Amino acid sequence: MAELPWGRLSGVRPSKQLHRLLDEGLNYTDAFKRMQSNERISSEKFELLWQVARISRPIVEESSLPDLFSVYISIPFCPSRCFYCSFPAYSLKELAIWRSRYLDTLLDEIRTAGQLTEKLQMRPYSFYLGGGTPTSLNPAELDNILFALRLAFPGTVREFTVEAGRPDTITAEKLAILKKHGVSRVSVNPQSMHSETLKKIGRCHSVEEVYKAVNLVQAAAFPVLNMDLILGLPGEDEAMVRKSVQDVLSFLPTNITLHLFSLKRASLFSEEKEQLPLPDISLATAMHSTATSLLSAKYHPYYLYRQHGILGGLENIGYCLPGTECLYNIVMIEERQHILGLGCGATNKFIYQDFSLKNLVSPKDIRTYHEKAAWICHRREVELILAKNSLRAF
Repeated sequence: MAELPWGRLSGVRPSKQLHRLLDEGLNYTDAFKRMQSNERISSEKFELLWQVARISRPIVEESSLPDLFSVYISIPFCPSRCFYCSFPAYSLKELAIWRSRYLDTLLDEIRTAGQLTEKLQMRPYSFYLGGGTPTSLNPAELDNILFALRLAFPGTVREFTVEAGRPDTITAEKLAILKKHGVSRVSVNPQSMHSETLKKIGRCHSVEEVYKAVNLVQAAAFPVLNMDLILGLPGEDEAMVRKSVQDVLSFLPTNITLHLFSLKRASLFSEEKEQLPLPDISLATAMHSTATSLLSAKYHPYYLYRQHGILGGLENIGYCLPGTECLYNIVMIEERQHILGLGCGATNKFIYQDFSLKNLVSPKDIRTYHEKAAWICHRREVELILAKNSLRAF
């Protein structure tokens, strides 16, 4: 049996291992020898890791101070549920009676978390509004959440990302609200530029709506535009992947994130997989090679992660133009900064002196989240105080 390119590495975050070696002062050659000996990593994957670490290292150093934290806000609503998705996400028609109640609970949690970080004299580093699809909220709801976030965590943040993932949820009015509150990075995620694929995976937008959404975002002049693609979607071949990548490149986005399809037990796809065959390892590898070759001419890789069940045992890679790295993605992957996860299914990360961490995950079910939000706030306070008292500067 052929050895996989990542060797024995099975974790989500292989770059964490390389950063530990850089902490020890190892150079390229010695770090490769260590990882090759311990994990049987291929020279190709180590070179990719080295590129990522070289770019992310200054951000890791800058962001690893004990008084810094980032905030993730979960908006678990979408126009429809994609077949591959395992995130907490409810269609806008589901649980409609809980929508306003959820937002009220989330606003309370934002205020409580802000009071906690003010008491501890901590400073926000980055904000990330994800989901779900935050722009599935109506303009007034979106404005309320962003206003509460800014009020709870005053001061200048290095980056503010909003996942406007579904092109059909993006309007000029909503983008104006994002601009008003200082959003600096917007993500528009077509996943594929083929209409037949979009229908198969349960997305309710067209390719034409991708063009319209990108035009609106670019007209609003946000500093960073990210676009996501998924390689290995059911029914696609290498030529289709090439076209999707080339189409996205034509938009000239500042960031492009490549995902490999990953089968998740909580997804609708797991129930339909017999009718939606996936590419084999050789085709998935060819798709990956085609996409990364097209991007590498202009963009550089700045973060990566792996997932259980990912096609070909490969990796998801974030690419960017020089100087436009997503700071939140780096701190989330490298796990050297506290992250406050607010909302349904969000994960809090509390970092300790030895870079060990403790997670606190909010319930994925929207009703259970509402019932346990006060307990989550209490546990967050206890854990953050313990971790902050332990953490040293990088």
